[in-house]
Amino acid sequence: MLLLASANELIPLPSDPSTRLLVGILTAFGSMACWVITSLSFTTAGKRFGSTSVNVVRSVLAAIFLLLLVAHLSGSFFPFQFSLEIILLAVSGILGLAVGDQLIFASFNRAGPRLTLLVLNLVPVATAFLAWPLLNEPLNPYGWTGMLLTIVGVAWVVVDQPGDRDEILKVDGNYSPRLGVILALMGVVSVSIGNVLAKQGMAPGDGPDRIGALVAQDVRMLAGALAILVMAAIAGACSKRIGTPPLPDPSQRPGMALATGTLLIGTALGPILGIILFLYSAALIKLAVTTTIVALTPVAILPFSHLVEHSPVTRKAVLGAMLGVAGVVLLTFSEPAAIEESQWTDPPGQKESPDTLHSTTNE
Repeated sequence: MLLLASANELIPLPSDPSTRLLVGILTAFGSMACWVITSLSFTTAGKRFGSTSVNVVRSVLAAIFLLLLVAHLSGSFFPFQFSLEIILLAVSGILGLAVGDQLIFASFNRAGPRLTLLVLNLVPVATAFLAWPLLNEPLNPYGWTGMLLTIVGVAWVVVDQPGDRDEILKVDGNYSPRLGVILALMGVVSVSIGNVLAKQGMAPGDGPDRIGALVAQDVRMLAGALAILVMAAIAGACSKRIGTPPLPDPSQRPGMALATGTLLIGTALGPILGIILFLYSAALIKLAVTTTIVALTPVAILPFSHLVEHSPVTRKAVLGAMLGVAGVVLLTFSEPAAIEESQWTDPPGQKESPDTLHSTTNE
């Protein structure tokens, strides 16, 4: 098996088609696992700091860490040339990591997590529809069926959770499901466009000009963190609160050490490792497949919620989880999900240099 790497990649891609498919699926599940822990971590931190503060701090910390990591590995803070791909990645970061997240947080604050998560379940579908014409990644009928099964299964799990109306009214009286759904739909569009732009920005077909997952997320996170800071400053100047506040009862808030620790863990596993794995997977398999696998997060979080928060797991939730997993199995095994080699190998007439070709036998 050969691994191809360019100056912009730092993390090489496997060249064998079957290996690309396997690694793409495994890294998508790895991203999902990261987001399970991240969701629990940020939920704990948000109870003390509030969701907007958590979003600002995690974004700035992630941007700084990625900038230093890329500089350490490549010898340069910006190991790439300014290009259209960099612009696409920056816009992707603004839409997916800043605008999308703030819309989702605002939806949580108006409609609660259950209704918001139901709407966010549309992200794989929206991404698939956009990836079809823009990335030339159509799904076959079995692939669409598998995706829909997964979405129905996840929706079943989410619907089985307790309602949010009384809790929202008790905090600030801002319960407005219609506005919350509109905000969540806007978040779906923003995140889906961000996903497609991220893959376009990595330029899998440009040979040595490819931008790998680590550098891509570095660019996206820098742009996203800057946009989040600007939005937070505007919201503060207008005395507008975007996300959910800390718990009103100080006795119910986690301690400072626990909240800070979970914030750091969530930052490491979410906007850093989780999204790097997501982008790495998207470079190897169809974006719709990666997005659908990661969409299983609400299902995968069930046993952890039961152990950590003692949340009950009902028979309906178990059946929904089984349906979601069955959908992912159908999607991944019915789709020729691996990106064709011709889409990302070097252009005709351009030979690989010794610096871009590495063999795993030497590692």
